Amino acid sequence: MKIFGVILIFSAFVFAQSEKLEKKGVVTYLSSQNVYVKFDDTEGIAAGDTLFVKENSNYKPVLVVNFISSRSAAGETIKEGNLKVGDAVFVFAIVVKKDNDQIQDSIKQLIDSKIPEQKLITPDVTVAKVPVKSSTYKGRFSIQSYSNLSNLTGSNDYQRWRYTFSFNADNISGSNFSVSNYMSFAYKANEWGILKHNYSKSLRIYDLAVKYNFNETTLLWFGRHLNRKITNISSVDGLQFEKYFGSLYTGAIVGSRPDFSNLGFNLKLFEYGAYIGKTDSINGRPMENTLAAVEQTNNLNTDRRFVYFQHTNDILPSINIFFTSEVDLYKREKGIAKSDFSFTGIFLSARFSPVRDFSISLSYDARKNVIYYETFKSFTDSLIENETRQGFRIRTTIRPFNKLMLGLSAGYRFRKSDVKPSRNFSGYLSYSQIPVIQTSSTISYNKILSSYVDGNIYGINFTKYIPFAGINLSAGFRKTIYKFSYNSNSLEQNNINVDASARIIENIFFSLGYEGIFEKEKTYGRILFDVSTRF
Repeated sequence: MKIFGVILIFSAFVFAQSEKLEKKGVVTYLSSQNVYVKFDDTEGIAAGDTLFVKENSNYKPVLVVNFISSRSAAGETIKEGNLKVGDAVFVFAIVVKKDNDQIQDSIKQLIDSKIPEQKLITPDVTVAKVPVKSSTYKGRFSIQSYSNLSNLTGSNDYQRWRYTFSFNADNISGSNFSVSNYMSFAYKANEWGILKHNYSKSLRIYDLAVKYNFNETTLLWFGRHLNRKITNISSVDGLQFEKYFGSLYTGAIVGSRPDFSNLGFNLKLFEYGAYIGKTDSINGRPMENTLAAVEQTNNLNTDRRFVYFQHTNDILPSINIFFTSEVDLYKREKGIAKSDFSFTGIFLSARFSPVRDFSISLSYDARKNVIYYETFKSFTDSLIENETRQGFRIRTTIRPFNKLMLGLSAGYRFRKSDVKPSRNFSGYLSYSQIPVIQTSSTISYNKILSSYVDGNIYGINFTKYIPFAGINLSAGFRKTIYKFSYNSNSLEQNNINVDASARIIENIFFSLGYEGIFEKEKTYGRILFDVSTRF
């Protein structure tokens, strides 16, 4: 089967001026509102600047600077992430040009320290290189228990255990080898007698790979790995090669997809593809474009053939944009294979946060069902029309006063066959550290409207930190009222939840929670337990 060609689309704006310098900082403290970063100095850093982390040799925006001192900066996260104390972050600082005397002094210092003058004049801020330097190790292990109870006669009460392990080692012992791993093992306690003879039914490996850096611009992944440049393709079992040519990079994948039923290794699901991309820095702000083409097979018969485009940029102040698109190039009708050009999915999100106390996010999503013509033959044979599901979402967060936070969101989703579109509206009001009791409280409301349900959810929650014991406590109440359009019945639930969490000793965390759901005649209860450690 003849495979398709790759089309390269990217924008190239490269600025490598002497007054733009990359500065490295270290995360020193995390609060509920800000992340604090320490630098050697903050010259050239201003409020509104964006801080980045390096992931797989790319700059990823994570923070927007709100406050600055002589040696540190505090900022608000751009999107949810897993920043922690000790993580390295970077900023492209704009250093003001000096007068002639200062320049002469600087040149003399450079000569005395044997630093080539040219490196100061034209620093390369656009070339993304894979670091091959110091070793770093980090990991997490957790044990979770989930017990489900009810008052129903003959109900199947159960306890579920889940173990998760993640580990990342970069440049092991100063070598060019790195390792990444994330896996889980989950089972019901009453099924252990069966599972202990076949662990594969409960084991899920999401990432297990070895990386080798041939040099600063060339790398190879082997094993199961999710490539962040082509995330929609999911994990690949096999080889992934990547090469940088300045700010331009290209890569190739060859291997197989994890099995659909149990995430196991399945060589029958062979796949291969290639991608090309470019990273740019405009006024010290990053932009990246990636285009990929992939052929997925089942028993070497074409299952799916598509191209995938991904774009991220932070080139406008206070605005972050993320865009992806998929186009299918293959279809089969009545057993006859044909070339096609059909948009399968488009996703666009934008976040605008001009000041610390205000942000607004917009997103649009249009997607058809992804069709695998070989793997799900029975489904594709009966498919008459693959409808597009479209959705819009808007969300805003406002801090009118120092300890008061207001959040509002609305969503709209529809398909042609829907009797009426699905809509949801939600809002919350949160106040931090109520005087006297020193407790934070949040009230919330959620409205759901669709062709089959009209729902209202009301909630209130309290949280309190006990400093001398190092314990976080929370308690909440939620009332749910659902009215169904297909009959006259309605559902009313009262939900109570309590939770306690604490750091037992250094790097060991513990939490215990209870959730009770009370209906007119039925009662459900869930007990959740978690202990985890980071290293």
